[in-house]
Amino acid sequence: MKALHLALCALLPAFCVSAQTAAPDGNSNFRLWHDSQGRTVEATFRGIENGKIYLQTRDGRMFDFPVANLTPEDQQAAAVLKPEGLGIQKNTGLAQAAAIIDKGVLMGLQKAGQQPNALASDEQFIRRVYLDLAGRIPTRAEALAFIADPSAAKRANVIDTLVNDDGFASHMFNYFSDMLRVADDAQKAKFFTYQEWLKEQINANRPWNEIVHDMMVADGKLLDNGASGYLLRDRGMRLDNLSLTLSTFLGANVSCAQCHDHPFADWTQRQFYEMAAFFGASDTYNRNLPRGMIRGLRDELTQQQFQQARRLFDVNSLAIQDGKENDMTLPDDYKYEDGKPGEAVKPKLVMWGKDDRRLRCYQDAELALKKAEDDSQLREVFAKWMTSPDNPRFAMTIANRLWKQVFGVGIKEPVTDLDDPSAASNPLLLQHLGNEMVRLKFDIRAFMRLLCNTQTYQREAVTRELALGEPYYFPGPILRRMTAEQAWDSCVTLAIGDKVDNFKLKRAEPYRQVMALNVSEISPAQIVEKLAEVQSMRRMADGALGGGGKGAAKKKNRRAQMMQPATEDEDGFTRPTMMEGLALARASELRQPERDGHFLRMFGQSDRQISDSNTVEGSIPQVLMLMNGEAQNVLQNPQSLVLATAMGEAETAKKVESLYSSFFSRKPTSDEMAAATKAFDSGLSSADLCWVLFNAREFVFVQ
Repeated sequence: MKALHLALCALLPAFCVSAQTAAPDGNSNFRLWHDSQGRTVEATFRGIENGKIYLQTRDGRMFDFPVANLTPEDQQAAAVLKPEGLGIQKNTGLAQAAAIIDKGVLMGLQKAGQQPNALASDEQFIRRVYLDLAGRIPTRAEALAFIADPSAAKRANVIDTLVNDDGFASHMFNYFSDMLRVADDAQKAKFFTYQEWLKEQINANRPWNEIVHDMMVADGKLLDNGASGYLLRDRGMRLDNLSLTLSTFLGANVSCAQCHDHPFADWTQRQFYEMAAFFGASDTYNRNLPRGMIRGLRDELTQQQFQQARRLFDVNSLAIQDGKENDMTLPDDYKYEDGKPGEAVKPKLVMWGKDDRRLRCYQDAELALKKAEDDSQLREVFAKWMTSPDNPRFAMTIANRLWKQVFGVGIKEPVTDLDDPSAASNPLLLQHLGNEMVRLKFDIRAFMRLLCNTQTYQREAVTRELALGEPYYFPGPILRRMTAEQAWDSCVTLAIGDKVDNFKLKRAEPYRQVMALNVSEISPAQIVEKLAEVQSMRRMADGALGGGGKGAAKKKNRRAQMMQPATEDEDGFTRPTMMEGLALARASELRQPERDGHFLRMFGQSDRQISDSNTVEGSIPQVLMLMNGEAQNVLQNPQSLVLATAMGEAETAKKVESLYSSFFSRKPTSDEMAAATKAFDSGLSSADLCWVLFNAREFVFVQ
């Protein structure tokens, strides 16, 4: 334990300064504890669990030992004390790591003359942590079980449960899909293999640096290697892809440098092309392949078949291959003195400061470039440099992004521009979080678990609107609207409860089997047969997810209104639970992105053309969707869990409590209960109250 404390303090010495009045989380309620052997420790009381007492010292260290070891006087004090702060974090290393983050936040607040918010209530916490880790609200049963739990360790316990749940993987897939522009359709092909590969990586909890490394070095056909989807998403557009790569994974503000020296940053156009040269031997657009495959078929096929065959061959040509020579050159309109238009460019890594060259990742890259016999391994050199634990930009960037995920604001905004970390609202905290990401070996689950175990995360939300450009010092998370995916997944949870994670969409393998061609043996007759299979497969893939667009529920019949359970067809496509024309499945298991007019798109789901373009801005169509849309029809259907549970209660008060607990994870206030009871006496139904709560602002906000 002492070794961990020293290691953490070494990562950020400024956060480990001794304080005489407060703990790292701001708590100042300390007392001197004595054991039966005369030893003492000054600490705050965190709680008692299974006969053990948990105490935390001012520097964040957590100690646990049998209550019986205390003196009789201290045992009596422990029996009546109320646990301070967020209670017990059973993992002592986690408790100290969280406390050091809290100390960093507290120092930033004190410097700004601000105070941290009070601790959030259990009702506020359980709804928030489910939305931030599982991507949905808790079910009524989950919320009530947590609130009734007397354990002082219940917050830590629910965090542990959620970060290891299927919902976490689903939620993170939604986030990374927006970041990486994951879409069903791109380059005239279906990117199902890329989607399912990414889901597999998240489910397996592969370290973030390994996931990104694999995307950078992937080769072969998209149909065979899902990891190749990242580079093939920008097929034939090396420069555009590099710009996105650097801003997404390193927070490098380089977009302007693609065309000219950056006017507001230190990036030059030559530096951009030197970085692009690492991809100069990689081919993502072999024009000759589809032409060679289809040569001679024009006279054997109808015009329509010929065009469809070209599309089929294009899919099989989506591949990445590395040559032995870098062909990157300066653009024809290059106008600076350090090079000439059309001049060959050698790969060179950019440095943000003079001391960067001392980092091992730079030294290893330089040595690899010297030893290389040809240019076929340039992408590997770049990938190792970018994702190295010694590259502070890579760790800081993902740490800052995930911090924004749970707090609503990044320590440095925008998250795509970390060229100057000193401009962050709390530079030391940002640096520390990057170090923590490295210490945790880029384990996304472990990092999110750490953030949610901080006192800072568990404080009440800030409800005032932040002024544009205003630095935020994190007295607590900010009040924010649910993302489109959180809102949709919460609706599905209301409809089918904890079955929300049962359905897993599988499209990659059926698509691969149909689309894959052995071009050296295929005949015109076989192509015609293959085209028929392709058309059938497309209909199956599209129909498996139902409608859900504009007017999808206009033509209703009794069967459409009934809940139809999930199934798997002989063709290999899985189908989710259906009701009112909607597929009741997680956003991660639907179309990427969904069709125009679907709830998800109306609420701000990205079209996946630009990175990080998901929006939480409100609109009148959203209001209309809540009032009269298909999701509202599902929730008011007597077969939906939320309504069926409420209608199953005999007393009006129980019906009202059931609905409030389902939508808001809390009981109604006395005023709300009085108003609802009066309305029920006047003819209000459970379905009507369901409509009211779904349209309340409280529902769509993360408090």
